[in-house]
Order: sequence, then structure tokens, then C-alpha cells
Amino acid sequence: MELSGEYPIRRFEGDGTSSVGDLVVTETRIELDVNDGQLRLAMLCLPRDLEALAAGFFLGEGALRRIEDLEAVQYLPAEQTVTVRGDFDADVLERIHLRWTLGTGCGGGGTSRDMDAPPAAPLGPGPTVRPKRVTELTKEFHGRTELWRRTGGVHACALAGEDGLLILAEDVGRHNAFDKVIGMAALGGVEATDKMMITTGRLTAEIVSKAVACRLPILVSRSAVSSLSIDLARRSGLTLVGFCRGGRMNVYTGYERIHE
Repeated sequence: MELSGEYPIRRFEGDGTSSVGDLVVTETRIELDVNDGQLRLAMLCLPRDLEALAAGFFLGEGALRRIEDLEAVQYLPAEQTVTVRGDFDADVLERIHLRWTLGTGCGGGGTSRDMDAPPAAPLGPGPTVRPKRVTELTKEFHGRTELWRRTGGVHACALAGEDGLLILAEDVGRHNAFDKVIGMAALGGVEATDKMMITTGRLTAEIVSKAVACRLPILVSRSAVSSLSIDLARRSGLTLVGFCRGGRMNVYTGYERIHE
């Protein structure tokens, strides 16, 4: 399936109008099927890297405790379904089911986690990185977000180490882009616990909760953070960096990992 398509529009600019074509990102509906119907839920997403999306989603929710608990994941194009089989945490699957049944999560990303619950065990020391290197990696990241530059209609995330960007994914939703990168890393055997995640999206509590579940120590965005994300990041020992653009950044928590 194509990731974008041209649509006719009427453009108003200044005192004139014109009929032109506009490149629009493709959004599609898929279903995730866990263990032959144990759980079925729908997602709206960019039709690419769907197996990674499924794996990353369940890892970030804590339904899969580790990637070794995933037995199989397969995208079935004719059915627009990703089948997932493995050893899942039944309680977490039930919380996900309740969230999607109530309609707050279908297609909208987010998390089924209780934000008031005690966080997982605090993250380890993790890596340290120079501020200049963070801004260099962020600049490189934005230079490689091809679909965003073509359409302006997606979010992007990338897993990065000191030596550069390792994995990059784009999606119509910032949660989906995050899950895709986590899934691609896990399926490819790439360790995330000593890396940073760079994203175009806001760093809200559900994104922080996904990072903590995957033991990811540093989150960086050109966008804003929220109060709940700061609280959760501080309690979890995660480094939260917002407004990283134009050679500047705000470090909200975990200062010890960002220094010369």
C-alpha cells in the first residue's frame, strides 16, 4: 500500500485561489489478534512496519514482559490483521481490553497503564551524552524524516546511540511511531537500555510509561513535555528532554545523563 497519495484541493492564498493537488499521508485501520481471539483491537496507523508496531505496543504496555515471550507475529494483508501469539500477562490484556471497549484508545494511541500506580524499578545509570551531541543527533533525525517532510502528516521516532541513529520509524500517531521503533529494536536484537529515543511528538505520561517499561533511559523531543510526564520520569529515573531545537534544549529530569 502506498504511504501517501495526491488529493485535489482548492487553495486560498492571498487574494487568489487555485485548484491543485496536495500530497496526503495514508492512514489505514488494522486489527491486532492475540492468541486466536484472546484479545482483538483496532488501530489506525500508517501501513508500514505493522509487525513491529504490534510487538512494540505489547512490550510498551507490559503485556509482553520480554521479547522472548513473543512466539510469532505476522501481518495478513488480505485481512488487514496482525496475528500475535505468545505468553502474555492476562491482567494487562484485560486492562487493554477495557480501555479499547470504552473507546478511549481505539486508533488514538495512549496506554492502559495506571499513571498513579508505583513505577517499575528505577532505571539504571544508563549512558551519558554531551549536550552538543544530543542536538547533533536531533538535527540528523529531522533530516531523515522523509515522509514528514513530504506530507507534514506524520510523527517520527528514532533510537539513537552515541555513534548515530540506529532505527527510525514514522506513523500518523506519535504512540505508534514509538511502538514501531521499540518493536523493530526488539525483533532485531538491538539493545535499548543504553540508548536514547528522539521523537517529534509531545512527551506525555503515556510515552514515558512506555519508555520505562522498555527500560529506555533518555527521551528527547523538539516538542513540549507535560507535568505528569515529569513526575513519572523523576520517579522512574528517566532523563526527559524537551524543546530540543535550534541548538537549545530543556532537561527536566535525569540531569546526570546530559553533561559535558
